[in-house]
Amino acid sequence: MITKCILISAGAIVAIAFGLGIIIGHFAIKKTTNSTTGKYDYLTRNADQQNYQTFISSIQSPNIEANLKDLTSRPHMAGLPEDLASAIVIEQRWINDGLKVTKPKYNVLLSYPDDNNPNRVTLTSSSGTIIIQTNGTEKVYDTTQPKTVNPFLAYTPNGTVSSTKLYYGNYGRLEDLKYLASIVGNTSLQGSIIIMRYGKIFRGDKIMNAQYYGAVGAILYSDPIDYAPFGTSADQVYDQKWYMPPSGTQRGSTRTVNGDPLTPTYPSTDYMYRISEEELNSIPKIPAQAIGYGEAQVILQYIQGNNVTKDWSGALPNVVYRYGGILRDSAEIEVRTYNRQERKDTYNVIGIMKGEIEPDRYIVFGNHRDAWSLGALDPTSGTAVLLEMTRAIGEMYKNGFRPRRSLMFCSWGAEEYGLIGSVEYVEEYVKVLGARIISYLNVDIAVEGNYKLRVNTSPLLFDIIIEASKMVPSAYDHVDQTVYDKWMKVDRNNITNEPNFNYGLGAGSDYFSFVQLVGSSSMDARYTFDSTIHGNPGSYPLYHTSYEVFSMMKKFIDPDFTVKI
Repeated sequence: MITKCILISAGAIVAIAFGLGIIIGHFAIKKTTNSTTGKYDYLTRNADQQNYQTFISSIQSPNIEANLKDLTSRPHMAGLPEDLASAIVIEQRWINDGLKVTKPKYNVLLSYPDDNNPNRVTLTSSSGTIIIQTNGTEKVYDTTQPKTVNPFLAYTPNGTVSSTKLYYGNYGRLEDLKYLASIVGNTSLQGSIIIMRYGKIFRGDKIMNAQYYGAVGAILYSDPIDYAPFGTSADQVYDQKWYMPPSGTQRGSTRTVNGDPLTPTYPSTDYMYRISEEELNSIPKIPAQAIGYGEAQVILQYIQGNNVTKDWSGALPNVVYRYGGILRDSAEIEVRTYNRQERKDTYNVIGIMKGEIEPDRYIVFGNHRDAWSLGALDPTSGTAVLLEMTRAIGEMYKNGFRPRRSLMFCSWGAEEYGLIGSVEYVEEYVKVLGARIISYLNVDIAVEGNYKLRVNTSPLLFDIIIEASKMVPSAYDHVDQTVYDKWMKVDRNNITNEPNFNYGLGAGSDYFSFVQLVGSSSMDARYTFDSTIHGNPGSYPLYHTSYEVFSMMKKFIDPDFTVKI
């Protein structure tokens, strides 16, 4: 098992430097010409490479730590008063940094649970005795932390469903449920509840697939084989290590289309026409709830039917994974949820540093601000980085630095509900942005490991990224080793003799609307972990749980916020 710390500030600074290298190291460069006119030379001069070194030396890891500590001291869930409060914090910081700041507001449809009535899953015997009723909350390890939202699956409906039939649907992929139906029969799935483990695909697709096959309810949980691969004993999980504990529960949206549900393809401004909630077909129609694997363990022990194949098996102790059918001992399973949908205001914060030569051409940096919990990794590690970045560039601006093109910094609202803030903004200004954006760099989670830089990118940016990676020192190696050197050492394509990139960007973060609507070249970068050492988890194990707190970051990931450049 890996023992060295995952240094978030180191990787954060590499990500910042990498991005700025693109900004001032490529986009500001023009080819030399034979012109002798002063004006032409001024307009086409090369970038001053000293600006890059000045920026790197200006970044202070204690500032990143202080940013993270402050931002994770309070919840910042979209649509609530804390959403506006966090936007104001960013707005004031960027005004102080010398940026021209706006704070556009959008009125959108969001989803919330009932704080006083947690969503629960209940297993009862034929006599009505409760075998297990889930808590609807997670175990509290640190009583000094502020309370965050209880586990729920956003946009799933309020309601209660029950069945004597429970099936295990593996990861809930369409091929999983198709195979399950071939084993138990299509009609058997009608009126059942299906329990599925997180991983492989988007959680909303799991529920939609269960609904398609006739289930009346769905249950999601994180299996230890994916989120606690070294065992579920107290010494192998949180709060002793960064792996998922038995009560850990992943929250998240289940809507399968991005942007405000009620204003598809148009911005959710006050004057915009809205469709009715009854017309929505991108949200599940069946109640669903996520639970901890400690609770799922008891429930899965009551599933009957044939044993599953090896690739369907998880790692819960004392559980024989079966396809399911009628519950053992004539038990009954119930899913009861108290979710509601409300129209709420959410806010973006946009800060602009005007370009000196091409002010109507934009280089855009984006990070979302909202989180289901305190979000120490997702997204607040990225927010902490963005704030230090604008502070450093603001200081350079005060000392005479001027970017060739305008720099736009974006703090997006309501990303967790389906990229709402960024999609609505792009929908409102799509024609202007389409004509003026050079490139968009997304930093959602700045660092989730210390192994290598992971880049998802438009192919057009390949040469630029390679050029920048040769300029940036690797965060976790000798001072003379660059990001490019580390890439070639641990993740080289032996056929092309180039670093492996992930070409193309999907719909997983705020780059979506810039790629799909604006058509700009875009990239998403983060430092990540060696998944083979960490048991091949699909993401960092505590993703979207209440355990994403500053103390977790400080204890397990980067105790000293040490920077190695």
